[in-house]
Amino acid sequence: MKPIIVFLLIMLVPGSAVGEPPKGMVLVPAGEFTMGTDDPQAPTDQRPAHKVHVDDFYMDKHEVTNAQFEEFILADGYNKRKYWTKEGWEFIQKKRFYYSYPGKITYRIDKPLAFGENSVSTAPDHPVIGVSWYEAAAYVKWAGKRLPTEAEWEKASRGTDGRVYPWGNAFDFSKINYFPHHQKLLHVGSFPTGASPYGVMDMAGSVAEWCANGKGESKTHRGGGWNATRLQLQCTSREEAVPTYRHYTLGFRCAKDAD
Repeated sequence: MKPIIVFLLIMLVPGSAVGEPPKGMVLVPAGEFTMGTDDPQAPTDQRPAHKVHVDDFYMDKHEVTNAQFEEFILADGYNKRKYWTKEGWEFIQKKRFYYSYPGKITYRIDKPLAFGENSVSTAPDHPVIGVSWYEAAAYVKWAGKRLPTEAEWEKASRGTDGRVYPWGNAFDFSKINYFPHHQKLLHVGSFPTGASPYGVMDMAGSVAEWCANGKGESKTHRGGGWNATRLQLQCTSREEAVPTYRHYTLGFRCAKDAD
């Protein structure tokens, strides 16, 4: 009888259970996936395909929106040193606001959130754009989250079957916010049939997304944007920029360690 009781306890009380994802996030389960590609036409920094193990983590279902980033600004996030890296804090002291022009966002001390005239990204539920890596890193720390690593981002995008795009291997304009069918930003989650295997939205097109890591002083961004090249929309595509870089097709989303 005792061995049976012990067995039942093990079955009923597993030691590695993962909690429910926080609101607005999905679980990407631990395990191996194929990172990179063997496509000879792909840039060398995407080759070869290789197996990578990723632990359980949570990923934002959607890109961070204007409304969400505004909360960080209104919480005085730009004036609180504790959210910033040393380099980021030094950068933001020198460049306290960003001059706007059509399609770009302005963040200022005296005017918490303002947009360029005729901006294509004025809606609260559009992905935030025009933020540097330093600003993205400050936001995620304020939110109690973090930026995803490149490996986490790619697994969340393609799953474990090595697919080319988040939805499969064939390009499909109906599943993505992409030029020329769409020539501006749309609200996050506008293309639910283009979701990744884990239900993460807009991981190709819409805006490119900052990742936590990179090479040297540069940081990587993934996913292309609505005006990217077709190759930049593939799950394996990698682009790099200095952490002070801002662009009207570059945003981010959050990740978080699984409980």
